Amino acid sequence: MRTTITAFLAALILPGLSMAAADEAKTITATHTLGTVELPVGLHKMSYPAGTDAIFYLHWHQEFEILMVTEGEINFEIEERKYLLQEGDGVFINSNLLHSARAVDGKPCSFFAIDFHYQFLHEDIHSRFGRKYLKPVLDGKIIFPEFISMRCPDEPYRPEFADTGNRRRTPAQPELEAEWDDGGWQKQVLRLLRELYACPEHDTEPYELMLRSHIMGIWDRLNRQSIRVSRRDEPGETGRLEPVVKYMKDNFAYEITLSELAEMLPMSEGQFCRIFKQTMKMSPMQYLMRYRILQSCRLLQDTDKKIGEIANLSGFNNISYFIKVFLQTIGCTPREYRSTGNY
Repeated sequence: MRTTITAFLAALILPGLSMAAADEAKTITATHTLGTVELPVGLHKMSYPAGTDAIFYLHWHQEFEILMVTEGEINFEIEERKYLLQEGDGVFINSNLLHSARAVDGKPCSFFAIDFHYQFLHEDIHSRFGRKYLKPVLDGKIIFPEFISMRCPDEPYRPEFADTGNRRRTPAQPELEAEWDDGGWQKQVLRLLRELYACPEHDTEPYELMLRSHIMGIWDRLNRQSIRVSRRDEPGETGRLEPVVKYMKDNFAYEITLSELAEMLPMSEGQFCRIFKQTMKMSPMQYLMRYRILQSCRLLQDTDKKIGEIANLSGFNNISYFIKVFLQTIGCTPREYRSTGNY
């Protein structure tokens, strides 16, 4: 399926840009190819030789992803959570989460990945099924375990603001209760992934029933081990900062100062910085710079614009500084990121 994603460029009329360039900046779109319209799922079997460092750089996408290592070891990072995946281990990546992967000590490695749009599970996000089993995951109100391995204890990832006293265990069929209790959910997920590995990458239509049944089975098992985020556990300042975060996202291409952000609340710059860092785990300027770099990643992947133009559209007036910050954030230069791409 070729899905058109409108980039976050609605407010990119920069000083010095012509009106034609400004209009173009407003309408930049990104495309992502994934299966077909009727079967929005993609399978990837990737192998990397000795000497490989970065498998894929920091990126994100709308689709859910489930990945299993089939050879060697991979250092995997989701947002700032790090996992060492060994052969047979798996990982679940929610929609729009930043993630990257690197080989361990340059040793050869392979993995099998499945990307699928929520519509693969159900076309209508507003249906009863969508409201109960899809939208809460997309909205971050239900957290699935990320690391899937027979080597780790039977405990899913617990986010900082999860209601650990409200673990969602949907009643299973009686014959499955023992399976959940002895940690069998991980064994079952990995078994389903190994069976899906038999499907070809480029001709999935004959395997539609298998794909749907197995991915739904994985979703069921992850859902049974999920954590519901309780409102009372959410940080109190998050709602207060929402207008500021939205302003930064809407105006990332403009010059934004700390004083104008603090005035929005209003509070002193010092108090604003303390509250923002406590809540977002980074300073306001770090957050803004990271967001600008991530928007530049979209343009590098999905357009053929020159790097200098992308720097300008992403809020950087100096291309050298843009390249420096990009390297610090992503781990490679913009040119390397564009040429390497993602599997």
